[in-house]
Amino acid sequence: MVPLIVLIASFVLFALVGAAGAHPFTPWPAALRWALLVMFLLTASAHFTKTRVDLVRMVPRAFPNPGLLVTLTGFLELAGALGLLFLPPANSP
Repeated sequence: MVPLIVLIASFVLFALVGAAGAHPFTPWPAALRWALLVMFLLTASAHFTKTRVDLVRMVPRAFPNPGLLVTLTGFLELAGALGLLFLPPANSP
């Protein structure tokens, strides 16, 4: 639930900043891209903080080395967040 709230709140914030004239956040798909980046950073941080233990426990026993899998998915979420920075601008063809 927290990631959804962060996504919505950051989108509203970035959209308002974009409406005020900040170019990186206009049009609204650009604001949404930045909001997704914030949400991915939040969810990735869970893989490396004290909530990591809970994530490791959620991995099914059929998968080997759950700690490594949690670490890998955390790095993949970070990569996804950074990848959003390298997309072409929302208003380009």
